[in-house]
Amino acid sequence: MNVLARVRRFLSKERDLRMIWEVEKEGKKSLLVGASHFFPYHFRGSLRRHIVGADTVLLEGPLDEGAMRKVIEAGAGPDRGSLYDALDARTIQKLNQALAVSSPPFSASQLYWDILQGAPEDGLRTEIRGMKPWMAFFHLWAHYRRRDGWTCTIELDAARIAAEMGKDVHYLETIEEQIEALNRIPLERIVNFLKNADWETYRDDFVRHYLAGDLPELVATARAFPTFCEPIIERRDPVLHERMSPFFEQGNAIAFVGVTHCQGLIALLRAQGYAVIPAAGR
Repeated sequence: MNVLARVRRFLSKERDLRMIWEVEKEGKKSLLVGASHFFPYHFRGSLRRHIVGADTVLLEGPLDEGAMRKVIEAGAGPDRGSLYDALDARTIQKLNQALAVSSPPFSASQLYWDILQGAPEDGLRTEIRGMKPWMAFFHLWAHYRRRDGWTCTIELDAARIAAEMGKDVHYLETIEEQIEALNRIPLERIVNFLKNADWETYRDDFVRHYLAGDLPELVATARAFPTFCEPIIERRDPVLHERMSPFFEQGNAIAFVGVTHCQGLIALLRAQGYAVIPAAGR
């Protein structure tokens, strides 16, 4: 690749996928991909190269409009016990700053601006009113990520490419199972992340480690995130492993799961007798 082509590629949103492993036992090979559900870059070129040779594509869960509607409906909840009620004033102010809530111009008094715009606290309350804590968190986090251009979704790209190629697609979980797991995320983990995390540092570290394919460092970073908890990780890893195993036994499958599951899944696969090695660059 010449220098001009490298510059063009760097300026584009295309990157090489490095969070990918070859899984092999008794001559049967498959691929495991650690997916970032939202990301500022896409990996469509890498995905096409890896999916084209696969017989079966495994996705963590359904991504169609009906499934997403179920998630939205499940995330609706009463105002009592809301995420907003669990936040202190300093964290509310921090959220307003992180989400770039507008501030009053110098020519207007704070009271006058609050009457026209609503106080920042009221704006945040309105933003997440009627949402369960996990849905309120993801709503705020998605808003923050979209502001920084996190508009790419690996699983959606993989699903579209698989459909274009006529691949056999299977889901490892139902949307109902995924919603049940979301409902079990502890409120205190959400509050602690919103209160203590440096969002920009977390974002930058996550992107850097993901692009480098550095799973241990990414997991160390992600431990602070609300979804890095027993109902989401430890309870689901064995289920994902059990359901992908028949396809890996047949070989020629490619599985896409959230990257924070990969550490546990790799350990389970190796315990099952599989050789698991990085596949980036192959």
